[in-house]
Amino acid sequence: MLRFGLLAMGVLALSLAANAQPAPGQLNVREFGAVGDGVADDTPAIEAAFAAAEKRIISWQPIEGQCYVTSLPEVYFPNGRYRLSAPLKPRGHLVGEGNAILEQTDPTVDIIVNDWAWRWRVSGLTFLGGRHHLNIGNPNIDTGRIVIDNCVFQNATGVAVKLGDQSFSTVLTITNSIFITCDQALVTYCDMARMSDCWITSSPAMKDKAVIENHGWLVCEHICGVPMVTPENDQRWIDNYGSVTCRNFRFGGEFAGFTAVVNKVRYDHEYPVIPSFIIMEACHCYCLGNRIRNAFIFCEEIPNQIVVRDCTGFPDLPVLRVSDKLDLDTYFDAAEVRGEACLRFFIGPEQVELRLRDLPEQMRPYQVGDVTAEGPPQKGIWPAGAFLRNRQTGPDEPWGWRCVEAGRPGKWEAVEPLPVR
Repeated sequence: MLRFGLLAMGVLALSLAANAQPAPGQLNVREFGAVGDGVADDTPAIEAAFAAAEKRIISWQPIEGQCYVTSLPEVYFPNGRYRLSAPLKPRGHLVGEGNAILEQTDPTVDIIVNDWAWRWRVSGLTFLGGRHHLNIGNPNIDTGRIVIDNCVFQNATGVAVKLGDQSFSTVLTITNSIFITCDQALVTYCDMARMSDCWITSSPAMKDKAVIENHGWLVCEHICGVPMVTPENDQRWIDNYGSVTCRNFRFGGEFAGFTAVVNKVRYDHEYPVIPSFIIMEACHCYCLGNRIRNAFIFCEEIPNQIVVRDCTGFPDLPVLRVSDKLDLDTYFDAAEVRGEACLRFFIGPEQVELRLRDLPEQMRPYQVGDVTAEGPPQKGIWPAGAFLRNRQTGPDEPWGWRCVEAGRPGKWEAVEPLPVR
């Protein structure tokens, strides 16, 4: 089994920058007794730096009834390897010089625990070992903002970045970071989350879960994914309980890859509609290594919207599969009762043949764009006026079929082509 060396780019051989100078106003953990040699327990010294940072926190409400203004100091970690014996509970932003490693050798213990991560930043640090690397969140406080950039997360037995299930009113941004063989890279409940310009190598030990678990709104852009596949483990890239957009995401082909997205949230049809969706644009897909869900998108439930546009890697791969546990003949009845369109499914014209093969007939009444078939539909709730273009061509073939009476599946009449003059 392919394994990655411990920060192979020379991190273990780095020379400790004992004379590294923090920026003005930063609190240097070395000044509180941290050694950073990978041997000494630096937990007490780092906690002392956090205690000093807490005394510098400024927070006030300039206008009564309006949002708070807060000012946090930065706790600075010069290059080194800081061995930890207990979870750290930070006060202030965390800033590393670049090769600053926070290491937890106990696989059952978290590295950072912060239940008041409200307007908070983590930058330039490497997290190694332990359970959850950043086990953070807040009690649903408005105007939350969390920024994580230029970090490395390696060998977490739990989640590299784990947001608490009450952290809704928060914008989370993760950029320019690397995730290597963590059981999961991200679990988020944030109203808005974005992961961009990152590298992710999954863990071969990950079982019956996804690299990313999304319970809010998530955008993933410019990501290189390397799947370490164990076929019997039901592995996938993203479990979606909310809404997710992926652009230029390489769902890698190592060991045949595994499922890109498993959707677990049912479409919303009650006012006000809060739609769930999956939008995949310009992604590269290899997803055959999951034998249970060998598809680009696998629906345990069907969201309000599915869009697949300008993606590649489908010659031997279904774009979409729906769980056999769903009764598609009745699944969309609630949406029809609402009386307004709240379902949209689009698989781009460059994947026409795949679209025809993969989209279940009960979903095709809600398909956007040119809808083709080999004959009038036998399933689905179709509106009057719907048109299906005939995929077959020939002198005796109709141009298509038009629904003249709504129903399940409605009444259809052949539409002949216009005569050639």
